[in-house]
Amino acid sequence: MLLTALLALVAAPQDAGPLEPGRSGKLQCYGPNVAAKTCTAIGAYRFDADGTIWNDARNMLSASPQIILYATGKVYVKDGAECAHPLNRAEEITRIDLNGTPLEGAQFTTVRQQIADNINLVLGDGEFCSTYTPNPDGTLKAAVTIGGVARAEFQSTVLWIEPDASWTLAAPSG
Repeated sequence: MLLTALLALVAAPQDAGPLEPGRSGKLQCYGPNVAAKTCTAIGAYRFDADGTIWNDARNMLSASPQIILYATGKVYVKDGAECAHPLNRAEEITRIDLNGTPLEGAQFTTVRQQIADNINLVLGDGEFCSTYTPNPDGTLKAAVTIGGVARAEFQSTVLWIEPDASWTLAAPSG
């Protein structure tokens, strides 16, 4: 009986906290423009049997030239927040498209490292956490801390979207 209970506990999916909609396949849309159905970034989540949570993200960095960055990284839920502590941001960047064409070989490696170095300069190497609080319009406010310090300049708006609802990427405005 005890063995059955332990096996059931191990097999039960861990609580994904604020990422629970991702377990059912919903995507996170950052910077949503509901009228245009666009996002500046779109994130999907994968949940491994061992409890590991993966975030697969697409980010439009620029509209002209069009630069789309693809990245995959481990995330975890801590005190109700989505957190990550990347050890090597360059390795998390899995693809970079320039005007619809993936960069390859040495060009990809060089550009990937340059982007990772810039991210490291801005974010440092502390634990990056986002807490999500509801807005009256159904979106969420994503508040960010890095190394436990609030970073208001990284606050953003997030909306959970259905994967088949025809949302696309658009460059950030501003």
